[in-house]
Amino acid sequence: MIVHLDTRSPVPLFEQLRAQIERLIASGQLRPGTKLPPIRHLATDLGLARATVNKVYDALARDGLVETAGRHGTIVLDGSGVTTTATDLSAAADTLVVIAHQLGLDPTAAHRALDEALRRL
Repeated sequence: MIVHLDTRSPVPLFEQLRAQIERLIASGQLRPGTKLPPIRHLATDLGLARATVNKVYDALARDGLVETAGRHGTIVLDGSGVTTTATDLSAAADTLVVIAHQLGLDPTAAHRALDEALRRL
């Protein structure tokens, strides 16, 4: 599982990790039955506190995306019910606006950065 956390982002690390794992499940890159890395290992790999990763796994479990089986680890459930809505996109746009503002970018520069990111897809 490959995730990238940006420590300079105003988006909390917890939320970055949760959103990325959710997207990996929704896109099918993490298939049902896949075991997520143990909390301790993922926390060490990402330089996070174990409590942060535990909180992410708990949130994903509450959302029905994973099941925590104690010593047997955390297993991905069927993520077919996960949908991206206009509200999700709007929230992501709000985050982009905050980051662009904090970086001192004008709207033209923010649009250019978004266009470049979309071309890289």
